[in-house]
Amino acid sequence: MQQLTQQQIRQSLVLQARSIDVLLTLPSTPLKTEQFIHTLAEAGGMRASNVDWGADRCQAILMKQDISAVLCIEWLCEAIWLEPTGTTDLNQIWQALGQR
Repeated sequence: MQQLTQQQIRQSLVLQARSIDVLLTLPSTPLKTEQFIHTLAEAGGMRASNVDWGADRCQAILMKQDISAVLCIEWLCEAIWLEPTGTTDLNQIWQALGQR
């Protein structure tokens, strides 16, 4: 996976009704997945934690002050997306990632 820039990440985001889709190529190895998670988190000034692996998926919690989201990466359905957690509004995540 090439080194992602914040601009590439921002351009890959699509706001949906209940999630933010990340239209990027799926990471091909566990190491590249970890790197991707941290790069995406840094793009929004967030930190990643609680990385959880399954047979065909990986999830991580992204947090910044009172904003939290779960990042979902699923190889079976070939998708990457973010969902709000707790009291976080989807628009807060969208704005944290530099979207207007």
